[in-house]
Amino acid sequence: MTAAQRRRPTALFASAAVLLGAAACSSSSGGVPSGPGGLSYDTVRTVAEKLLQDQAAGKGKEAACPFGLDLGKALKAAGIPGTPALDTGDEHAVDGDIGNGESPQPWPSGMSHPPEMPSIPAKPPLADVSCGWRVGSAKLDLELLATTQRGVAVNLMLPGIQHAARLGASDLQQLAADQPGPGQTKLLAGRGTAALSRITPKGDGDIVLLVSQNYDAQPDEALTGEPLRKLAESLAGQLR
Repeated sequence: MTAAQRRRPTALFASAAVLLGAAACSSSSGGVPSGPGGLSYDTVRTVAEKLLQDQAAGKGKEAACPFGLDLGKALKAAGIPGTPALDTGDEHAVDGDIGNGESPQPWPSGMSHPPEMPSIPAKPPLADVSCGWRVGSAKLDLELLATTQRGVAVNLMLPGIQHAARLGASDLQQLAADQPGPGQTKLLAGRGTAALSRITPKGDGDIVLLVSQNYDAQPDEALTGEPLRKLAESLAGQLR
C-alpha cells in the first residue's frame, strides 16, 4: 500500500462504505445541492485523471495542490500559526484516483443484509484528489471526493472519514444520518482532528472535502477543534 493509499482509504472502495452509505441514503437529506457552485464533478475528474496519467508516465511530483488551493491563506483565516509546505516525504504529496462505478453486486455468502436490500447497491462514478502538507511538525491531509450522484459523496467517503477522525461505529452512524448540507462545514467527533465540508457543485453530482490532521500520537492542538473547522471552511470557500 502506498503512502497516498494510507492517507486515502476511500480509494479502496471498501464494502463498509456501501453498507453504511446505503443505510444513510434513506435518512439523510443534507446531500442535495442547492444552486450552482464553481467546481464540478467533471473538473475534479479531469484533474484526478491527469494526476494518474502523470504518475504512470513517471513525471515529477506536483509543486502545488490543484484547484488553486492556498493553505497558507486558509491557515491565516483560521488563526492558525505556521507556514505550510507540501509533504515531500510522501511518495505522492498530490494524488488522484477515479472509479467508473459498479452495478449492483450480490452479497457475500453468509452475510446478513436488510430484506429490502437484496443486493449490494450500485456505486456511481467518482473522482478523488488528495494533498498532503506539513505545518511545522504536524501533517495535514486534504481529500476532495466528487461523484455523479447527488447526496452520496459523504457515504462513499465513510471509510476514509472513520480512519481520519478515529470514529467509532456509533459516531460514524450519527454522521451518516446527520451530514453537513451544501455550503456547511462540520467538525467531526473524536479528537477534533478532522472536519468535513460539502461543496455545492456546478451542475449535477455531489462534492465533499475532508481536512484532517494525520497523527501517530498526540495531535497538534493548534490544528484541532474549532480552528481546524475554520480551516476546512476557508479551504472549501476557495473551491466555490
